[in-house]
Amino acid sequence: MQKLLFALFLLAMSAGSAAAHGDISKLPDSVQIMQYKMLLYMDANDAETKNNLAMAYVRTKQLDLAVQELEGVLKKDTSNFDALDGMGIILLKQKKADEALKYLERALAINDKDAMLHVHFSLVHEQLKQAEQATAALKKAGELAPGPEGAAAVQNEIKLISQS
Repeated sequence: MQKLLFALFLLAMSAGSAAAHGDISKLPDSVQIMQYKMLLYMDANDAETKNNLAMAYVRTKQLDLAVQELEGVLKKDTSNFDALDGMGIILLKQKKADEALKYLERALAINDKDAMLHVHFSLVHEQLKQAEQATAALKKAGELAPGPEGAAAVQNEIKLISQS
């Protein structure tokens, strides 16, 4: 019964939000981290929650903790799209474009229709000084996320990953 009440509490806290990279609510990332940890207390094997927790760690610059969460997911499921993409994001932030590219290519083989994945490819190619590929990937992201909302999401993603 306590777990059910707790789950309902978490759902109430997260109502009305669903943003990129695991935002469970409009609350600060530190609170989201606590929420994800509580959800994992109830189901320690929930890969989606682990991926979301990892992205909250990325947003709070706790990359080592993010890697731990994603490695745990990939240990159980080597083809988890979100974990592969997340590792690519982390490696991008660490300026390890060659390694990031490997994870992103694995993610692309699973889902080539994810606009943000193409944004990540654009940033990888930018780090690798491959301007044509960076431009092409950004164009593809724009095609997959059309309109003003899509363009804003792409710009927000670039800003999120480009922040040190």
